[in-house]
Amino acid sequence: LDAGEGVAFPAVHSLISRHVPKDRQSTAVAAVTAASYGGAAFAFGVTPAVVLAGGWEAAFYTFGSAAIFWFPFWAASSFKVVNDAANGGGKYGAESAGKPGVIDEWLALVKTREVRAICVAQFAQSWGGYGLLSWLPTYFEEALGVPLGDLPAFTVLPYFIQGIVGVGSGVIADQWLREGKFSTKFIRRAFQTVGMVGPAVCLAGAAVLGGAGATDANIFAAAVLVDVGLALSALTLAGVSVSHLDVAPRHAGLVFATGNTCATIAGIIAVPLSGWVLEATGQSWSAVFGVIAVLYVVGAALWWAWVGDEPVPEDSL
Repeated sequence: LDAGEGVAFPAVHSLISRHVPKDRQSTAVAAVTAASYGGAAFAFGVTPAVVLAGGWEAAFYTFGSAAIFWFPFWAASSFKVVNDAANGGGKYGAESAGKPGVIDEWLALVKTREVRAICVAQFAQSWGGYGLLSWLPTYFEEALGVPLGDLPAFTVLPYFIQGIVGVGSGVIADQWLREGKFSTKFIRRAFQTVGMVGPAVCLAGAAVLGGAGATDANIFAAAVLVDVGLALSALTLAGVSVSHLDVAPRHAGLVFATGNTCATIAGIIAVPLSGWVLEATGQSWSAVFGVIAVLYVVGAALWWAWVGDEPVPEDSL
């Protein structure tokens, strides 16, 4: 399952690099990613009912068959190439005629600070995303006393908010680029920085509320802070999520996959480590949220320093 899903987004981003005009790419990336948020929210919302009606097997059959019905329409689709530079003028990864292989191309790319900016930002951002969303139900239940039956109202809504804000950020970024209001680098810096520092501030506030007692006012305020923080994190869809199309249009799928791997590694580490921090600190949510906030700020600082806005020379290898 994971092996199949792992190639989906890199393939999509390669298609966007070749078939979507430059001044529409932020919107395209935001729309695709927002659709994944919407799908996650839909799945969280309907799966319990599906399982209750037909058992856990019904959930697998339902979502699996949806993909099967979608495939024929996708297979019959064709797309016009609008960005010749993304094709590199030759066969991708070819080793003939003295061209380096895909491993050599990848090694050259990851040595650039522009690609490292993507990897660092993805790692820091996903540490917060995976760590927060995985432990969000526990936070509301244990720190704020929200009954288990009421948790969907607090844990599903953030996905919808992220989708809406994400699409809006992509549309606005492309509009600013077309109007020439700001440079590409400034837009990438601004959206990504606000999308990481903003959630860090919100997490700090949620941590304070978590230790202040389970009152109705604190529960409401914490829910608002979490939703605002996750909404702000969706601004990064006009930042790191599209940066690989700026700095490596020919290798967009490869660079996206590299950054996404860093994000996955962050998730693998963040979830159990957050649990360990909770146990080691006597259920201190301030410590858990503090670690996430620090990583957000450090990631934003390195992103601001290293992000690029033009194809790197290594992309032409």
